Amino acid sequence: MKTRKGIVALIVLSMIIGLTSFSAYAAIVRKVSTSSYTPQQVTNEPPTRIYVSKLSKELTLIVDNKILGKWPCSMGEFSANGTKQRQGDRTTPTGDYYICVRNDKSAYHLSLGLSYPDKEAADRGFADGIISQEEKDAIYTAIDNKVCPPWNTALGGAIMIHGNYQKGIPTAGCVAVSNDVMDIIWPYGQLGIKVTVGP
Repeated sequence: MKTRKGIVALIVLSMIIGLTSFSAYAAIVRKVSTSSYTPQQVTNEPPTRIYVSKLSKELTLIVDNKILGKWPCSMGEFSANGTKQRQGDRTTPTGDYYICVRNDKSAYHLSLGLSYPDKEAADRGFADGIISQEEKDAIYTAIDNKVCPPWNTALGGAIMIHGNYQKGIPTAGCVAVSNDVMDIIWPYGQLGIKVTVGP
């Protein structure tokens, strides 16, 4: 009889503990499920994109909002001084771009062209008297149509992500990674993919 009472008491106690745990769990689940947080809303970024850090000299490939890889890269010799201003300044531009050309016959293994100059560069170039109104308009039209902007203005162009990375050796303004890394990036580097060059 005592044994049966003891078993019943244990069962009741287990049920109480279980219900308490379930209530605590339910409260946690409710908190999570009512939250409006999602990575996509917070980052407001496309799921597949490339980020180039000027400070750490690293290229990060993000696929489906997960980091697929991070690799060392080299950039223009004077990139630490800010963004690109004009042709020949050996500076990698800073900003948000998209891939506007793919070249599988590049002298640097493979290359992906960035949509520089963008509208911001065009505005600055026009205000400083570096480019004409026609050149500014042509850049605007290209960006609006998500194609390559003119690369033959005084603002410069043909900024590529390409292979042939050599540690410690800067580029003329492009972003260089190793050929092996370029092979990984290539399938994801489709036309229109976002590329951010930032701190």
